[in-house]
Amino acid sequence: MARPRKAQELDIGRRAVEETIRLVAQRGDFDVPLTEVAQAIGCTAPALYGHFRNKCALLIAMRDEGFNRLYEVKAAVSERMRSDPFGYLREGSYAYARFALDNPTLYRLMFSPPPKLGVGDDPWSSENGRRVLALLLNGLRESQDHGYLPGADLRRQGLMFWSTVHGAVSLNLENQAMDPAAKWDATRDVIDTLMEMIAATGRRNPPSGS
Repeated sequence: MARPRKAQELDIGRRAVEETIRLVAQRGDFDVPLTEVAQAIGCTAPALYGHFRNKCALLIAMRDEGFNRLYEVKAAVSERMRSDPFGYLREGSYAYARFALDNPTLYRLMFSPPPKLGVGDDPWSSENGRRVLALLLNGLRESQDHGYLPGADLRRQGLMFWSTVHGAVSLNLENQAMDPAAKWDATRDVIDTLMEMIAATGRRNPPSGS
Protein backbone atom coordinates (compact mmCIF):
# COMPACT_ATOMS: atom_id res chain seq x y z
CA MET A 1 0.00 0.00 0.00
CA ALA A 2 1.38 3.44 -0.92
CA ARG A 3 2.23 5.74 1.94
CA PRO A 4 -0.33 8.58 2.13
CA ARG A 5 0.82 12.12 1.38
CA LYS A 6 1.02 14.66 4.20
CA ALA A 7 -2.26 16.30 3.23
CA GLN A 8 -3.96 12.92 3.20
CA GLU A 9 -2.62 12.09 6.65
CA LEU A 10 -4.14 15.27 8.05
CA ASP A 11 -7.51 14.37 6.52
CA ILE A 12 -7.67 10.71 7.54
CA GLY A 13 -10.33 11.22 10.22
CA ARG A 14 -12.85 12.93 7.93
CA ARG A 15 -12.28 10.54 5.04
CA ALA A 16 -12.58 7.53 7.33
CA VAL A 17 -15.98 8.69 8.54
CA GLU A 18 -17.18 9.30 4.97
CA GLU A 19 -15.95 5.90 3.79
CA THR A 20 -17.49 4.13 6.77
CA ILE A 21 -20.86 5.72 6.01
CA ARG A 22 -20.55 4.46 2.44
CA LEU A 23 -19.47 0.98 3.50
CA VAL A 24 -22.20 0.45 6.10
CA ALA A 25 -24.76 1.61 3.54
CA GLN A 26 -23.52 -1.08 1.15
CA ARG A 27 -23.49 -3.77 3.82
CA GLY A 28 -26.68 -2.79 5.61
CA ASP A 29 -24.99 -3.27 9.00
CA PHE A 30 -22.21 -1.82 11.15
CA ASP A 31 -19.77 -4.73 10.87
CA VAL A 32 -17.05 -2.95 8.90
CA PRO A 33 -13.47 -3.86 9.89
CA LEU A 34 -11.11 -0.93 10.43
CA THR A 35 -8.65 -2.60 8.07
CA GLU A 36 -11.24 -2.36 5.29
CA VAL A 37 -11.81 1.32 6.04
CA ALA A 38 -8.05 1.95 5.99
CA GLN A 39 -7.76 0.21 2.64
CA ALA A 40 -10.66 2.24 1.23
CA ILE A 41 -9.04 5.57 2.10
CA GLY A 42 -5.52 4.46 1.18
CA CYS A 43 -3.82 4.60 4.55
CA THR A 44 -2.26 2.06 6.86
CA ALA A 45 -4.21 0.51 9.71
CA PRO A 46 -1.85 2.06 12.32
CA ALA A 47 -2.48 5.50 10.80
CA LEU A 48 -6.23 4.97 11.14
CA TYR A 49 -5.84 3.73 14.72
CA GLY A 50 -4.10 7.02 15.43
CA HIS A 51 -7.45 8.73 14.81
CA PHE A 52 -9.85 6.08 16.12
CA ARG A 53 -8.71 3.72 18.84
CA ASN A 54 -11.30 1.10 17.81
CA LYS A 55 -14.35 0.55 15.65
CA CYS A 56 -16.70 1.90 18.32
CA ALA A 57 -14.91 5.24 18.24
CA LEU A 58 -15.28 5.38 14.46
CA LEU A 59 -19.00 4.52 14.66
CA ILE A 60 -19.55 7.26 17.25
CA ALA A 61 -17.89 9.75 14.88
CA MET A 62 -20.04 8.41 12.07
CA ARG A 63 -23.16 8.88 14.20
CA ASP A 64 -22.20 12.48 14.95
CA GLU A 65 -21.69 13.09 11.24
CA GLY A 66 -25.14 11.65 10.57
CA PHE A 67 -26.72 14.24 12.86
CA ASN A 68 -24.57 16.93 11.25
CA ARG A 69 -25.80 15.97 7.78
CA LEU A 70 -29.41 15.82 8.95
CA TYR A 71 -29.04 19.26 10.50
CA GLU A 72 -27.62 20.69 7.27
CA VAL A 73 -30.52 19.26 5.27
CA LYS A 74 -33.13 20.69 7.63
CA ALA A 75 -31.31 24.00 8.09
CA ALA A 76 -31.36 24.55 4.33
CA VAL A 77 -35.14 24.07 4.33
CA SER A 78 -35.49 26.38 7.35
CA GLU A 79 -33.52 29.12 5.61
CA ARG A 80 -35.57 28.74 2.43
CA MET A 81 -38.86 28.98 4.34
CA ARG A 82 -38.04 31.62 6.95
CA SER A 83 -41.26 33.51 6.21
CA ASP A 84 -43.45 30.40 6.45
CA PRO A 85 -42.76 28.50 9.70
CA PHE A 86 -45.87 26.36 9.36
CA GLY A 87 -44.79 25.36 5.86
CA TYR A 88 -41.34 24.62 7.25
CA LEU A 89 -42.80 22.09 9.68
CA ARG A 90 -44.16 20.17 6.70
CA GLU A 91 -41.20 20.58 4.35
CA GLY A 92 -38.68 20.04 7.13
CA SER A 93 -40.44 16.81 8.05
CA TYR A 94 -40.38 15.71 4.42
CA ALA A 95 -36.62 16.39 4.35
CA TYR A 96 -36.15 14.48 7.61
CA ALA A 97 -38.08 11.50 6.26
CA ARG A 98 -36.20 11.54 2.96
CA PHE A 99 -32.89 11.55 4.81
CA ALA A 100 -33.95 8.57 6.91
CA LEU A 101 -35.33 6.56 4.01
CA ASP A 102 -32.28 7.28 1.86
CA ASN A 103 -29.83 6.42 4.68
CA PRO A 104 -31.48 3.59 6.62
CA THR A 105 -28.37 2.12 8.23
CA LEU A 106 -26.96 5.50 9.22
CA TYR A 107 -30.37 6.50 10.60
CA ARG A 108 -30.52 3.32 12.66
CA LEU A 109 -27.09 4.08 14.10
CA MET A 110 -28.21 7.60 14.97
CA PHE A 111 -31.39 6.66 16.78
CA SER A 112 -30.82 3.04 17.85
CA PRO A 113 -27.08 2.78 18.48
CA PRO A 114 -25.65 -0.57 19.63
CA PRO A 115 -25.23 -0.68 23.43
CA LYS A 116 -21.50 -1.29 23.03
CA LEU A 117 -21.04 2.28 21.80
CA GLY A 118 -21.97 3.59 25.23
CA VAL A 119 -23.69 6.70 23.85
CA GLY A 120 -27.11 6.08 25.37
CA ASP A 121 -30.51 6.03 23.68
CA ASP A 122 -31.18 9.78 23.83
CA PRO A 123 -30.71 11.05 20.26
CA TRP A 124 -30.63 14.64 21.51
CA SER A 125 -27.75 14.12 23.95
CA SER A 126 -25.10 15.29 21.47
CA GLU A 127 -24.59 18.85 20.30
CA ASN A 128 -25.47 17.98 16.70
CA GLY A 129 -28.57 16.11 17.83
CA ARG A 130 -29.73 19.08 19.89
CA ARG A 131 -29.27 21.36 16.88
CA VAL A 132 -31.66 19.18 14.87
CA LEU A 133 -34.22 19.28 17.68
CA ALA A 134 -33.82 23.05 18.01
CA LEU A 135 -34.89 23.52 14.39
CA LEU A 136 -38.12 21.66 15.10
CA LEU A 137 -38.79 23.59 18.31
CA ASN A 138 -38.11 26.90 16.54
CA GLY A 139 -40.55 25.92 13.80
CA LEU A 140 -43.21 25.09 16.37
CA ARG A 141 -42.54 28.29 18.33
CA GLU A 142 -42.80 30.50 15.27
CA SER A 143 -45.90 28.63 14.10
CA GLN A 144 -47.42 29.30 17.51
CA ASP A 145 -46.66 33.00 17.00
CA HIS A 146 -48.71 32.73 13.79
CA GLY A 147 -51.70 31.36 15.65
CA TYR A 148 -51.18 27.60 15.67
CA LEU A 149 -51.12 25.43 18.80
CA PRO A 150 -52.29 28.29 21.06
CA GLY A 151 -51.23 27.81 24.65
CA ALA A 152 -49.46 24.50 23.94
CA ASP A 153 -46.34 23.39 25.78
CA LEU A 154 -43.91 23.34 22.88
CA ARG A 155 -41.47 20.92 24.50
CA ARG A 156 -44.27 18.37 24.78
CA GLN A 157 -45.53 19.18 21.29
CA GLY A 158 -42.00 18.83 19.94
CA LEU A 159 -41.66 15.36 21.46
CA MET A 160 -45.04 14.36 20.06
CA PHE A 161 -44.20 15.76 16.62
CA TRP A 162 -40.82 14.06 16.39
CA SER A 163 -42.15 10.78 17.82
CA THR A 164 -44.85 10.68 15.15
CA VAL A 165 -42.49 11.29 12.22
CA HIS A 166 -39.74 9.08 13.64
CA GLY A 167 -42.24 6.31 14.35
CA ALA A 168 -43.59 6.39 10.81
CA VAL A 169 -40.09 6.36 9.34
CA SER A 170 -38.94 3.51 11.58
CA LEU A 171 -41.96 1.32 10.92
CA ASN A 172 -41.66 1.77 7.18
CA LEU A 173 -37.93 1.08 7.22
CA GLU A 174 -38.62 -2.21 8.99
CA ASN A 175 -41.23 -3.27 6.45
CA GLN A 176 -39.19 -5.32 3.98
CA ALA A 177 -42.26 -5.97 1.82
CA MET A 178 -42.61 -2.29 0.87
CA ASP A 179 -40.69 -0.79 -2.01
CA PRO A 180 -39.00 2.60 -1.54
CA ALA A 181 -41.79 4.54 -3.24
CA ALA A 182 -44.42 2.94 -1.01
CA LYS A 183 -42.36 3.69 2.09
CA TRP A 184 -42.14 7.33 1.09
CA ASP A 185 -45.86 7.56 0.33
CA ALA A 186 -46.79 6.00 3.67
CA THR A 187 -44.46 8.29 5.61
CA ARG A 188 -45.64 11.38 3.74
CA ASP A 189 -49.26 10.50 4.53
CA VAL A 190 -48.45 10.44 8.24
CA ILE A 191 -46.73 13.83 8.00
CA ASP A 192 -49.65 15.32 6.07
CA THR A 193 -52.12 14.00 8.63
CA LEU A 194 -50.06 15.45 11.46
CA MET A 195 -49.96 18.81 9.72
CA GLU A 196 -53.74 18.73 9.20
CA MET A 197 -54.16 18.25 12.94
CA ILE A 198 -51.92 21.21 13.71
CA ALA A 199 -53.61 23.34 11.04
CA ALA A 200 -56.95 22.74 12.76
CA THR A 201 -55.65 24.55 15.84
CA GLY A 202 -54.90 27.76 13.93
CA ARG A 203 -56.82 31.00 14.17
CA ARG A 204 -59.10 31.91 11.33
CA ASN A 205 -57.54 35.37 11.12
CA PRO A 206 -53.76 35.17 11.50
CA PRO A 207 -51.87 38.15 12.94
CA SER A 208 -51.32 41.10 10.59
CA GLY A 209 -48.12 40.86 8.62
CA SER A 210 -48.10 37.05 8.67
